[in-house]
Amino acid sequence: MGLDVINNVPAHVLFVHVVVVLVPLTALSLVLCAVLPSTMRRFGFALPALALVTLISVPLTTHAGEWLESHVDSNALVRRHAELGDELLPWTLALFLIATGVWWSYGRATRLVLQRSMP
Repeated sequence: MGLDVINNVPAHVLFVHVVVVLVPLTALSLVLCAVLPSTMRRFGFALPALALVTLISVPLTTHAGEWLESHVDSNALVRRHAELGDELLPWTLALFLIATGVWWSYGRATRLVLQRSMP
C-alpha cells in the first residue's frame, strides 16, 4: 500500500489513534441512532459514512502495523497487539453493516410514513 512511514514517523503510530477514536465513536453513534429516531434524523447518511471510514481505517492501520512489527523486536506484547488488530476487522465490518441497515431501515420507515400520510 505504501503508507508505512509519514514524515519519518511509522504510520501505524498515527493511524492507531484514528482507530482508537473512530471505533467507539461509531459504536456509540450506532446505538444512539438505533434507539433515538431524532438522532438518526440528524445523522442521516453520516452514520454509514462514519462506519465506512472506520472500516477502511482498520486495514490501513493493520497493514502499517505489520510493517512496523517487522522493524521492531518481537515479544509477547507485540504479538498480542498484532492479534488484537487482526481481530478488529470483523467487528468493524459488522458495525458498518448494522449502521447501513439502521440507516436504510430508518429511511424506509420514513418513506412509508410519508406515503401513508399523503391523500
